[in-house]
Amino acid sequence: MNAAIGQIEKLAVGRLGSIYITNTSANSTTGSDKWGVIQALSDTVIASLTSSTMTGTLTAIPLPAGAAIYGYFTSITLTSGKVVAYVA
Repeated sequence: MNAAIGQIEKLAVGRLGSIYITNTSANSTTGSDKWGVIQALSDTVIASLTSSTMTGTLTAIPLPAGAAIYGYFTSITLTSGKVVAYVA
């Protein structure tokens, strides 16, 4: 099996790790980890989201329950809601 496909499968089922976030503090990844998926468990507003691979200002992002954002994220701050951030 291709190593990249193996990593994608692990990300898809959360085997690389995840964090459940409900607070409105800044939450950051540890070490060299990055989050590959941010999934809303309830209607959520993301106050700020930091990515090393996306351009533009990532603030005040509404995310309905069940929706996900894919990327390479290092920090997230919520205004409201609940998310799971999956390690990439």
